[in-house]
Amino acid sequence: MKFYADVHRSKRSGDGLRITFSTVGTTFKHIGGFSGIPAGRGDQVFVDTLPVQHTDGVIELLRRGVEFYCLRRLTLIERVCGELRLPRTARGDIRALMNIEERWFRRVTEDFLVMRRMILVYRSLMETHQQLLNKYRAFV
Repeated sequence: MKFYADVHRSKRSGDGLRITFSTVGTTFKHIGGFSGIPAGRGDQVFVDTLPVQHTDGVIELLRRGVEFYCLRRLTLIERVCGELRLPRTARGDIRALMNIEERWFRRVTEDFLVMRRMILVYRSLMETHQQLLNKYRAFV
């Protein structure tokens, strides 16, 4: 079974992320994390973007035997929504995902997610390191 999910900011706080998913494009459900998707072994999940905060939920799905795919280019959603005259809402984005060919999705593995998390930590540390160097040079 194929699941299509859209990740978007919640209306109330604006800080949290909310996930809307559907299988057929007519019924939509909202969840707080990817672990809430009722996918089993052999199912496929197609998503527009994968925030770092939800990495653990995706790893849990991968360990359950679910195939996880992430869209390569987010501009495709806007183009498909324009072609099909869909609104730019979570439901419209999901319907657009359903109409995008599978070749535009990248299969996500657990190794990819772990490396991605490590790269983000490294970039953050390098940014902090550079800021401290700049402050040191300003005083010397």
